[in-house]
Order: sequence, then C-alpha cells, then structure tokens
Amino acid sequence: MLLGFDNVVVDGGAPATILLREVEGKPDVLELQHNGSGVTFTRSSAQLDKKSPMSCLVTTTTDKEIGLTFSSKQDTERFIIVASNMSLGQPELAFFLDTRDANSTTEYFGYYGQFSQQQNMLSDLTRTGTYQHAFRRNPSDFEGKVVCDLGCGTGILSIFSAQAGAKKVYAIEASNMADHAKDLVEANGLSDVITVIKGRAEEIELPEMVDMVVSEPMGIALLNERMLESYIHARKWLKPGGKMFPTTSFLYCCPFFDEQLYLEVSEKSNFWNQQSYFGTDISVLQARAKLQNFRQPVVEAFDYRLLLCAPSALELNFMTLTVSELDKVEIPFKYEIPVASMVHGFALWFDVIFDGKDEKVCLSTSPLSATTHWFQVRVMLTKPLMVNTGDVVTGKMVLTTHERQSYDGVIEAKCERTGATSTGTFDLKDPFFRYLSYPPTVNAVPTEQQFQNIAKQNEDTASVDS
Repeated sequence: MLLGFDNVVVDGGAPATILLREVEGKPDVLELQHNGSGVTFTRSSAQLDKKSPMSCLVTTTTDKEIGLTFSSKQDTERFIIVASNMSLGQPELAFFLDTRDANSTTEYFGYYGQFSQQQNMLSDLTRTGTYQHAFRRNPSDFEGKVVCDLGCGTGILSIFSAQAGAKKVYAIEASNMADHAKDLVEANGLSDVITVIKGRAEEIELPEMVDMVVSEPMGIALLNERMLESYIHARKWLKPGGKMFPTTSFLYCCPFFDEQLYLEVSEKSNFWNQQSYFGTDISVLQARAKLQNFRQPVVEAFDYRLLLCAPSALELNFMTLTVSELDKVEIPFKYEIPVASMVHGFALWFDVIFDGKDEKVCLSTSPLSATTHWFQVRVMLTKPLMVNTGDVVTGKMVLTTHERQSYDGVIEAKCERTGATSTGTFDLKDPFFRYLSYPPTVNAVPTEQQFQNIAKQNEDTASVDS
C-alpha cells in the first residue's frame, strides 16, 4: 500500500516525489522512499515534530532525523496523520468526506450509476472521439504501460487504453456502473488487461504504481462536481516520471453582450410582482426571486459573436496542482473592449490538453468549437455595465468550494474610464439549462489559437475596407 506526495523538499534538497509504504505484514512499520532509497520507522515509536504549517521533522528509532517540507498545509497534515496512527488511504477519505455533504455525495454517485447519464457522455462524439484520438496518437505513453482510469463509468477510457497498447489497466468507479463496466470489459475480451475496482480513489488501494492516470474529471465550467480533487489525489499512484491524461487545463473567462438573455432572466421573476394573487400580495418576494434567478449560471451553446473581446485564461496543471489550490480559484481580468456596448455578464468554458510524447491533443469547449455536452456557461451581472470603444474593464471572478460538490462564485467588474462597477453572484450547482444553440464554427484547435485567427480575420477585413 502506497501514498505519494509531490514536490517535497527532503533535508533541504531539490523538490521531489516521496512515497510512504506500509511494510507487508508489519502494519506499524512504514518505509519512506526518496530518490530510490528508503528509511523505515515505526509509527508508535517514531517522533514527529511539526515545525511549521508546511514542514515537519521525522526522528526514527535509530535517531535519524529527516526534514520534510511539503507543498501544501494539507499534505503536511495528511503525512503526519498517516505516519502517526492511520492506515494509508483513510485520511484522504476523511478529507473527502469532511468537505462534502453526505446527501450530495450519494446523489452524485447515484446519478452516474444511471445508463441515461452514461449515454449522455458517450453520445458526445467530440468528447469521446478526442479522448480516443489522444490515446491512439500517443503510443509511446501507452504501449506496455500500467494505467489507472479514474471514474471509469462504463470503462470506455480503459478500453481505449488497452487498444492503445497498455499492458494493465486499473479501472476505478465508485458508482454501481462499476458492475456493468466489468461485464463490458469481459464482453470485449479484455478481462486479462482491465481490472475494474469499485470504490473511491480516496479509500482504495492499487496493487502497484502506474505510469499513467487517465480520467474525464471535468464538470461544467471545468470545476463543477469537484472531481478534479479526486483526479489530483490519484497522483499518489503515479510513478516518478508518470503522466496525467489530460495533463493541463485552461479555464476561460470573457465578457459578453446579450440583451435578450438579460431581459429573459430579469422577467422570469415578474410572476412574483402580483399584489392580488388569489387575494394575497406576493410582491414582497419579487426582488428575492429575481436575485435567485440571476444567481443561476446559464448553460447553453451561444454565438461567439456575443463575446466582446478575447478571453482571459487561468491555467491548471494537473501534474503539479494541489487540492488546496482548488478550494478557492481566482481569475483576475483586464479587457480592452473594441466596441461600444453593454456588458451583461461573463462566459466560462475550458480546454484540456493531452500532452503526449508523440502528439499534443486539445479538447476544447469553446463557443467556436463543436458543441459538447458541457456547452458553455454564462454568469450574469445584476446590472449591465456600459462601456465605450476602447474602454478597459478590470476585475476578478472568485470561485469558492461548497459542500454540495460545487462552487459559489462572485464577479466584480469595473469600467476604468467611468469608475462604474457591477457585481454578480452564482452557484455552479444550480444552473439554468437554456439550450438555445447556434450552429457553431467547428475548430479542432485550442481557444487561444481560435481567437488569434479571428483577430487576423478582422485585421484583413479592416485592411480591405481601407
């Protein structure tokens, strides 16, 4: 049984991965592995001194001292808990459960145990086809390798991994879909390669370390459902030099104009503006209903021409990202608006990058790409922000985790020329699925390149007009 910690400084050396292993047959004895060597110590007699929120000193029974500096407070606490008196895996499960409502967790796994939801994901041909393309176009990452498929669902990514040449695949699924995944693997003659394990990443063990962790952990606006945390936890099984697929993500934020959408959201609360509803004045609730409607993120595919400029981006590298960094995600922004308009809100979407040895592959959910089951997400300002040509809009979007496996968000925007400000709040767990879609322009390229192409087209048009 193994537990891994990334970017740990051991005795003042360079940051590296350390592994904590329970010695077989001796549950009280742990081995600390670093750079190919190991030091054993006994839980009950070793001395653990916490020197700071991110560092501790381990003194073994032979008085050998090992100084450890971790990349996060959470990793420090996790190491101390395990090294003191808990079995590997249990503290991670405790962290998982402490930050999530039990009913929400039960509902979540029940939802993904339904064939209808699995069909919804599998029917997204852009999603599924891009994953298969990324695996097959990178044989150097899969041939003869050991793979972990986290949240395997029906096991389709495990099958893709086997098709790409993996010698062993551990398919992990916490919902009842795990039972059906086993049958699907067997029906495709892959039982000798793929082993389905029912359970959460935070509570199970793998019999060996892996070369690759694959998963589809993205929710709407990338962060919803908080599966990225489990994906990061799965790095504990990754061999030094191993890889995460997808490897990197970019969360994009961009101001938009949409008078029709703004009026639609505003008018949804008009029902409550009645002073004689069966003899009852319910108008006192109208303002509250309106605020609640504006807190709902709008999920749909929209015409990219509603965007007012190129987006800002926040990069999340799954090879180095820590769970604590996902507790609060902040996207600062500064936009120069090229046309006079109203800013009604901000659009969110994401790209993920499979950084393979043979080929880099991008799965984009941009409004300029083929529509996926994630669509795009638009969050509304409670009051539109008026801007003129060349105005600069600054501010930030802050997303903070809540126990219902999602995020609360706050937007603050300011027009620098006028000093006018506007704000908005939203709950990613409570979206409004609008689904009024426009035919998208299909691009199999990352968001950044898409907007560079648009800028070039605009320059060429301006040159012709002049």
